[in-house]
Amino acid sequence: MNNQSQMVEELVVVGSGGVGKSCLTVRFLKDEFTSDYDPTIEENYRKSIVVDEIPCIVNIVDTAGQQEYTALRDQHFQSGKGFLLVFALNDAATFEEVKQLKDQIIKLKDTKHVPLMMCGNKCDLPEKEVDIKDVQAYCTENKIPYLETSAKSNINVTESFHELVRECRKKTASSSNSKGGSKSSSGNKKQGKKSCTIL
Repeated sequence: MNNQSQMVEELVVVGSGGVGKSCLTVRFLKDEFTSDYDPTIEENYRKSIVVDEIPCIVNIVDTAGQQEYTALRDQHFQSGKGFLLVFALNDAATFEEVKQLKDQIIKLKDTKHVPLMMCGNKCDLPEKEVDIKDVQAYCTENKIPYLETSAKSNINVTESFHELVRECRKKTASSSNSKGGSKSSSGNKKQGKKSCTIL
């Protein structure tokens, strides 16, 4: 019976090429790290996890950061539910691009209420190009949780994915409440499946 009640969280990992999207995803799923950079076109992963003592299944889409795959990426923006926004702390341009990607997601979704999580990756590196105060101000203004991560040193990787799952659950609960109204007694089945997407 537990398997039937498990939520499915579809997560999409988003960001420029080379910021570490695949490294974060693989570190989270397999606890492995590779320094070889092999540009991703698209990878799909599925794993059972437990967040806040509640089991769920995550479907993770690790998408391409290269411009030539924009159409494919937009497709995932439309189908995805939750998004891990990744930039590299040693490359200021990647923070500017991830802000544009966030705006694109909001536009395609046609709603501001999209589950998002921001990751400043490569925090293990001594050189930082991004002003952390700018990041914090942006995330506070847009109500996006933020963590500095390192796939190499395994810093805040699991925490970031778990936080995105929490954001997806908030969105699902909010949608259920607004649709359910006084029919809360019949809401159990509605809460059985939730989805989040990571590019």
